[in-house]
Amino acid sequence: MIEKVIQKIQKNLIGVVFILMIFSVVLGKYYHNFFVSLKAILPLALFLMLYKPMVYLDIGKAFTKQTKIKTKYLLSLTIFYVIIAPLTAFLLMKAMLLLLPNADPRLIAGVVILALSPMASSVPAFVGMAKGKVQLAIVGVIYTFFLSLVVIPLGSKLLLEQVVHVPIALLLKSLVTYIIVPLIIGQATKYIVIKSKGKHALEKLKTPLEALVLTGLFIMIIIIFGINGKMIIKEPQIILYGALIMNIYFFLRWGLAYLMGKLLKFPLEQNIALTYSSTYNMSISTAIGIATFGPMAAVGTVIGGPFAEMIQMILLVKFFEYVAKRKAKA
Repeated sequence: MIEKVIQKIQKNLIGVVFILMIFSVVLGKYYHNFFVSLKAILPLALFLMLYKPMVYLDIGKAFTKQTKIKTKYLLSLTIFYVIIAPLTAFLLMKAMLLLLPNADPRLIAGVVILALSPMASSVPAFVGMAKGKVQLAIVGVIYTFFLSLVVIPLGSKLLLEQVVHVPIALLLKSLVTYIIVPLIIGQATKYIVIKSKGKHALEKLKTPLEALVLTGLFIMIIIIFGINGKMIIKEPQIILYGALIMNIYFFLRWGLAYLMGKLLKFPLEQNIALTYSSTYNMSISTAIGIATFGPMAAVGTVIGGPFAEMIQMILLVKFFEYVAKRKAKA
């Protein structure tokens, strides 16, 4: 029963997030102080969002059984994440500043951190739906997770200093709090459960842990958009234009990854994995953004998450279905 409810929510996640956002913005206009008082529970909500991915992160898969295609994929991913992602993040920041000159600099900071964040933990599931190489996607999630420990602080410092002060010590503390600590707790949970009850018990935890992820996401959205309700009602175009900009950005980003795979002559299965590797992690970027720049940063990560990345990832499944059909006819 719970599993069916979760699946239904996930299927309609964009609509659910949109309804919660509108609801919170309206209430936030009249009860701003109440939502500000809820800020104290944000760290818990963010931890709930991050906990499940950290439990099921199989670190060993990224560093064992090296194959030719895996090496080629990791080299391509390194180029994309270390060079292309920061460059496109810079262009995104410039576009946001040009088209939204009145936007809060902290919102811009949230968008940039989102663009520098590691791959979304949901990527392997989408790669599977698109009939791509799921194992490569799993490796990519783990690999970019560790790369982000360097890319996020360096990229943020280089890109954002002209827009907003980047408290580097606080940013590094945020990385430890919302990446390292949840990773340690998540991996400890996995070890204890497998050791005491076996792998089947860990599999049974997936549904309740997914419920925690959704609970954390919804709490975060309610608090963030409630706190910023007055500003959003005063300037709604920030959300509308921001979502449009992020959709265009993500489209161009996955387009670059797809073209890179074509140029490197990746078979379609591998190119699906590489294209989906252009995604970003809303949960991690939201946690780091809030901890470093405050709640306004999360507005930027949310408009780039469910309203851009999620839509584009679904469209990508359809795109690869079309590509596969064309290839079969050729």
